[in-house]
Amino acid sequence: MIINFKISRTINVSKNVALWNTWDHEHLTFVHQQFGKSTILYEDSNVVFIKTRVQIPYTPFFMNTIHTLTRLKNDNVLVIDSVPFGIITKLKMEYIELGKSKTLLNNYYELHLPFIFYPFKSILIKLIKKWNNVNWLEDLPLKTRRQQALDMGFRDFYGNDPSSKDHLYKVKLPLPRLKDSILNEK
Repeated sequence: MIINFKISRTINVSKNVALWNTWDHEHLTFVHQQFGKSTILYEDSNVVFIKTRVQIPYTPFFMNTIHTLTRLKNDNVLVIDSVPFGIITKLKMEYIELGKSKTLLNNYYELHLPFIFYPFKSILIKLIKKWNNVNWLEDLPLKTRRQQALDMGFRDFYGNDPSSKDHLYKVKLPLPRLKDSILNEK
């Protein structure tokens, strides 16, 4: 059984900031309360596989998942998650630049569920929309602060460069991180 639905939002940050937030895997542990330990299993300039420990929404229980992100054309992102009970979620994240600091984010969900979950279809959609909203609200200050820092000329690992312009800042994957990052497999 496949369930499709869409969530759209507009944010006052550049497309690059929205993309950076998607590919900044370290913030999963520090910003999102429902994520526990995450470990990158593989990463290159177009794809990442992450082993995550995530809280089952609105319960005290955790589950392990494989979380994958793939860069598509136009820098859109395909997310595929494998979770217990044979559930696979497919999410296409579309980033539409509306202005220098304004982006439309469309999330196209495609849930692949065993037939036994059909009676819970509407509950699952409500649960995912609520989960998405929690993630959105947790990420909002992070994205806004990053846009402000870029507007003031800050560049990762370089400091402040007031002559630099945000539109010149392009997300290059994988994002740089410290060699002792919590995401690195030990």
